[in-house]
This record gives sequence, C-alpha cells and structure tokens, in this order.
Amino acid sequence: MWNHNTHYHSYLLRQIPVKVSRALDVGCGLGLFAWKLAERSEFVDALDVNSAILTEASNHNPAPNITYRQADFLKSDLSEAAYDVIVSIAALHHMDMEAALKKMKVLLRSSGKLLILGLYQEATLADYVYSAISVPLNLAYLTWYRTSTTLPTPAAPTCPAQLSFKQIKSVANGVVPGFRLQRHLFWRYSLIWQKP
Repeated sequence: MWNHNTHYHSYLLRQIPVKVSRALDVGCGLGLFAWKLAERSEFVDALDVNSAILTEASNHNPAPNITYRQADFLKSDLSEAAYDVIVSIAALHHMDMEAALKKMKVLLRSSGKLLILGLYQEATLADYVYSAISVPLNLAYLTWYRTSTTLPTPAAPTCPAQLSFKQIKSVANGVVPGFRLQRHLFWRYSLIWQKP
C-alpha cells in the first residue's frame, strides 16, 4: 500500500536499531508501521483514539507482539522511561505538539529514539517549491497505485496541519533540543531526536 506516509516508512526504519526491546506507535492508524516495528521490537504498543480504525489494524496487521490500545495519547497512562523507540506518523498535528513532545520525552529511555513524520502548514517559498514538485509525483504514484491493487483501504480521519515548519522548529527547540528536522516531499517533515 502506498500513501504519503508509507512512502517514508523505510526512511524511518533506517533511523532505529535492528533490534529493540519496546516501541510505541502514537496514532498508529491501520497499524502499517506498527507491523513493521514488530519485526524489530520485542513488544510494540500501538495507540489510537479511533476504535474502528484499531479494529481494522488488528484484523489486517496483527502480530503476537503488538498490543493495540484505544487511547488518547495525552491522557494515556504509560510508564516513564519504558520505550526504546517512539514513533508518531501523521498524528502529532492532531494534538498539542508541545504537550505531546514533553510526554514522549518522559516515556523514552536513555538513548531512546523519537521518530516523527508529520504535516506542516505551507507558509514560505520553500514550502511552495516542495509542493510544486510533489504534485506531479503524487499523481504518478497514485496512478501506479490504483493500477497495482484493487483492494479497498479504509482511511483514518484526517485534519489539516496547524503549525508552519518554522513554528514546529520553535516548539521542538523548547522541548527536545538537538533534534534533526527535515522537510520532505508530499507535504511531510521528519523530526528525529535521540534522548541523551
């Protein structure tokens, strides 16, 4: 399955060790990345607020070491310093970014990795240049995807990004200094941070 998020799954996987003990997928949606994480992690906790999407996730992307949980991440009761890896794909813009980053920081173990693939609001010339390049590529990928599969795919609820790339950088600077932030095609950015 191809979409703007799955396009970057292999990039995100390259950022983490081949084997870890415990991983958290915040806003796991259909569980596509949680399933890939399960090949590298002994245990994966996959959270989402949408019960219908979680049912689809557990049906289509099951693994014995994935625990799918319906929960609001900011209100969830998770153990401090419990995770080697925390991933959030296209979910952070559904939450208060500062509060979410602070909680993720607390939940990570020492030397743990935070991997975020998110959406940003277009605001600068660079944003619009990336968009201009993304439009024809998006059409090409979608054309290829539609002709390569006939399986219907349920979609998780979406909402537009609220923060610009510059605002995201500013929020992250206040919570997880030392992060690596990169703008990507298909209206995405990545934020990678390793806890000291």
